[in-house]
Amino acid sequence: MADILSQEEIDALLSTVADTGIKDEVFAPEVDFVPKKISVYDFRRPDRVSKEQIRSIRNLHDKFARNFSSSLSNFLRTITDVNLVSVDQMTYGEFLMSLPDPTNFNIISMIPLDGSAVLEINPSLVFPIVDKLLGGPGLPMYKVRELTALEQHIMESVIYLLLKELEDTWKQVIPNIKFRKEITENSPQVVQIVAQNEVVVLVVFEVKFADVSGMINLCLPAVVLEPILGKISSQDWLVGAKKVKGLDYLDRILDILMEAYLPLKLEIGPTILTVGDILELVEGDTIVFEHKAEEDVVLKVNNLDKFATEMGVIGVKKGALIKNILEESEGVEEVRDEQRDK
Repeated sequence: MADILSQEEIDALLSTVADTGIKDEVFAPEVDFVPKKISVYDFRRPDRVSKEQIRSIRNLHDKFARNFSSSLSNFLRTITDVNLVSVDQMTYGEFLMSLPDPTNFNIISMIPLDGSAVLEINPSLVFPIVDKLLGGPGLPMYKVRELTALEQHIMESVIYLLLKELEDTWKQVIPNIKFRKEITENSPQVVQIVAQNEVVVLVVFEVKFADVSGMINLCLPAVVLEPILGKISSQDWLVGAKKVKGLDYLDRILDILMEAYLPLKLEIGPTILTVGDILELVEGDTIVFEHKAEEDVVLKVNNLDKFATEMGVIGVKKGALIKNILEESEGVEEVRDEQRDK
């Protein structure tokens, strides 16, 4: 049987190891320790959308802001600026707490995506727009109240214009997407599209015209965007946008122009008659024009002189043989003078 150490011998052995540093070599061999980078993460507010995707959404809606600014200026018949203020992640509850009550609160469907988004237009912007569309100067209301049925109906046209521009912008990501307004409420607390703790992407725009300034909020729940988050890449759709602005866009315009119709016209005049001569004209009379039979006739394309031709007959129809192409500076008189010189 092996010897069993007494308690005194164990204590002596441990004290010897501690004094000589053998403990570190036996139980903790020396290794190269590389500290890891620690990131702050709040489990109560998880990030469902990456920073790259947030940047892509910002670029996407920055383009929308420019387009909507032009459309809204034409609609209101006044210079209007629409600027993208921010694109942030937050919970749906925090979004609702940031809204005034009452306000113009619209539930928006994004077909074919499941779920709904929210389009909110601040009262500081709604009432001046209504006043402007009714012929007024576009003054704000000093006391905020709920919209009447008539005022909500007037705002429908503005919402339709906004959703149309959003649809055109988002087609770069989803070609068949449709934005449609489902419900309009005066209070943001009446309808709840997702749970209070659900993460949403809030896109904030500032609209200015005359002395009026107000905000438009577009709330996109992360659960609705989840199926297309992989497609939302700034590199993908920005490259596509640059490509459209290049040669492909020019080729498309040329293809459309190839199918356009242009009127062609031959003129063999002119001549001059008095009013009395015109009143005395009867069936069978002959009018002599200054144009000689052997002279070329100018063929006009969309009322512009383009070709020098020789008139003739093809079967039972009149025709024109193209002899040469006229320069932009040439016209009827220049062609005739050249033929007379010959």
